Amino acid sequence: MASDVLKKLKPDKRTAIEESLLLEFTHHPVTEAQVARIVKGAGISRGAFYNYFKDVPDAYRYLYQIAIQQNERRGENLVDEARQFIKNTQNSKYYELFQMHYHYNEVYVTRLVAPLEPHAEIQWAEMTLIHDTIRCALIEPGTTDARLHQLEKVLKILEE
Repeated sequence: MASDVLKKLKPDKRTAIEESLLLEFTHHPVTEAQVARIVKGAGISRGAFYNYFKDVPDAYRYLYQIAIQQNERRGENLVDEARQFIKNTQNSKYYELFQMHYHYNEVYVTRLVAPLEPHAEIQWAEMTLIHDTIRCALIEPGTTDARLHQLEKVLKILEE
């Protein structure tokens, strides 16, 4: 993940870097992203980029984490939380980033495979269904209501 040096930068410098990352990753998949464009947009040197990030996927993970944190909201239940996340994301500057994420880049932020936890099958199923609902709703925004309705129905079945 991003270095402590980046976290200690003045807010305006860090914002310039984050905006340049956002521009790069909303227009280019991680596999096609270029450090040259990022550093030019941020007004930093190539060496500075590597002081802040290990590589391009590390820079992507940093920005994606910011986008997640800025769009997360707590709701009354799991469906409401998914609904709020989708709504917030669709109305945020990170919307195109999330679309690019689900089309091309998801593999770059995936951590280890979820551990098998005894007696946690329902929680795993809920998380998987919520993730897929959000992914599909952001890729095909016109299907959001139908997907949330489907999620709600399936979660009720799992509760039984």
